[in-house]
Amino acid sequence: MQEDQELEELSTSGLLSLEHTLAGTVHDEASRSARRAADARIVDILRADNFQGPRYQKTTTHLMEYGWRTINKWTGNGEIFAHARRAGRPVPAHMTTPDWDADDRSEVATETVVAGLDLFLEHGLIRGKWNPNGGASLATYFVGASIRSFRTVYTRWFRGMQVGQAELNLPSTDPDGAPSDRDIPDQRATDPFYAAATHDEIKRILPYITDTKVRRGLALRALGYTQQQAAADVGLTEKALEGRIGRLRARILTDLAEKSDLGEGGAR
Repeated sequence: MQEDQELEELSTSGLLSLEHTLAGTVHDEASRSARRAADARIVDILRADNFQGPRYQKTTTHLMEYGWRTINKWTGNGEIFAHARRAGRPVPAHMTTPDWDADDRSEVATETVVAGLDLFLEHGLIRGKWNPNGGASLATYFVGASIRSFRTVYTRWFRGMQVGQAELNLPSTDPDGAPSDRDIPDQRATDPFYAAATHDEIKRILPYITDTKVRRGLALRALGYTQQQAAADVGLTEKALEGRIGRLRARILTDLAEKSDLGEGGAR
C-alpha cells in the first residue's frame, strides 16, 4: 500500500511536469533532474513487480495516453516525419504527403503507441536502456520508442490505402456488363463511428494486454482488417486469435465488475 501511494504521487507529479513542459513553463535543469529521479524510483517499483500487474498497467496507461496525444498531434502538423527522420527511421519521401483524415491519423497513432510500448518495455525497461542519467524522462523515452515504431506502422497503412484506392479506380462493370467488386462496399473500410468506438475501447484495455500478438491483432482490427486478416498477420489461426481476445475480454470484464462492486465509497 505504501508503494502504491508513492507510485501514485510520483506518477501524478510526473504528469503535471509533462503538462508544464508542454506549456513551455519548465526549463531549469533542477526540475528536469528531479523528474528523472522520480522516474528512476517508478522503474524500481515496477521492476520489483517484474514489469507486470496493476501498478505497471496504471503507469503504462499514463505513458500511452501522453504518447498518443503527442503522436496524434504530430501526424496532424507533419512533424512526425521529421522526428522519424532524425531518429534514423525515415519514411520514404513519396509517402510523406498523404491524404489522410482525423480518423486515419488516430488509427495510425494508436497502432504506433502500441508498437512503441513493446519497444519501450523490452529495451527501455527489461534491458535497462533507459536510465535517469541519460537526459530523458520516461515519457520522453516512451515517445522516442513510438517514433521509432512509426515508420513500420505508417508504411503498412499507406500501402493498404494505395491498394484500396486502386480497387476503387477499377471500372465499375466487367466486360460482360455485370457489377464489379468495386460496387460492393469494402468490408475492410473503417466506419468512422466504429473507428472512434474501437479506439476508445483499445485505449481502455491496452494496459491489460501483455500478449503482443493480441495487442497487434486488436490494433489491426482498429485499422479495419478482418479477424482473419489480423490473425494471419500475427501468425495465428483466426480461431486462436479469437480465443485469446475472448479470454482477455473475460478477464477485463471480471476486473471491471470487481471495481464496480466497490463503488465510490467502497473499501480500497
